[in-house]
Amino acid sequence: MIENPKGPLPRMSALRAFEAAARHGSFTGAAEELGIQQPAVSRLIAELERELKVRVFERSHRAVVLSPAGEALYHPVISGLHRIAAGALSAASVAEDRRVIVACGHATSHLFMMPRFGAVRRALGDNVCLRILTVDFELLDRLGDNEVDLIVAFHQDAGAAEDRVAVFQEAVMPVCSPEFAATHARVLARPVQEWAGLPFLRLARPSFWATWPEWFESVGYPSPRPRYVGIKDYVYLLEAAAAGEGLALGWRYLVDRYLDMGTLVPVAEDYVEFDRTCFAKLTERGRRRPDARRCLDALGALANGVALASERARDVVAR
Repeated sequence: MIENPKGPLPRMSALRAFEAAARHGSFTGAAEELGIQQPAVSRLIAELERELKVRVFERSHRAVVLSPAGEALYHPVISGLHRIAAGALSAASVAEDRRVIVACGHATSHLFMMPRFGAVRRALGDNVCLRILTVDFELLDRLGDNEVDLIVAFHQDAGAAEDRVAVFQEAVMPVCSPEFAATHARVLARPVQEWAGLPFLRLARPSFWATWPEWFESVGYPSPRPRYVGIKDYVYLLEAAAAGEGLALGWRYLVDRYLDMGTLVPVAEDYVEFDRTCFAKLTERGRRRPDARRCLDALGALANGVALASERARDVVAR
């Protein structure tokens, strides 16, 4: 049995046997429909009852009828099986050549692509299935050219101009939780080189992304040699910052939702831009497929929407 947050989830074979037996009022009828032996149906029902710790059938010599617990289970099972069957038909109707797979790292997937998923999917149309494949950052450039259609990341080599679009330019600023900002307001009001006593959250692995020393240099201060707290994943790093664990570098277009909700606030006047660009680029497989190129065009069109997000973020900074 698989456990999920909402309760027990019995095996599909047990649920199918339960539904068929309830409909036929007979384990024998269920066995004939399912193409198995009657003892096998009995074993599946017994397994279901052990997992639920309740009897789902009242048994007699002539027939089986649902118990009160079985009645409570029957209609949700019927509904679930119908929905699964409909989903299977829908999935089967999507031809492989109408499926576009976009690969990106966890942070880009969670913070940039998923908020824009609906807009890209609508641009592709109902006949194209859009799939976002989240891949560990170090593995992105190791993906085979025929495994995915597009890769969205900070690329060292973004490929030919006709096969890529600039999604956004890298720009960062320090952020923290409102509570952290209030607690350390006196320190944060001082010059940056006096922030050394505060905890600084940083990525605990190499990446192409900007670092704290780069930000210190960009604002004209030597690095204050702070106490760094390493966190492997950027999404978790932002969550730690929102929980008041320290200062974080907030990437424009990735941190917007946190700023909009007020769970993070800026501690600098504006973003500092770096000479790195997040690109969406077609793989060899994507270059052969018109739907993948349409997806690339849709991501390029979103660049105008990104500019709007930039203005919104500046308004947050101004406030």
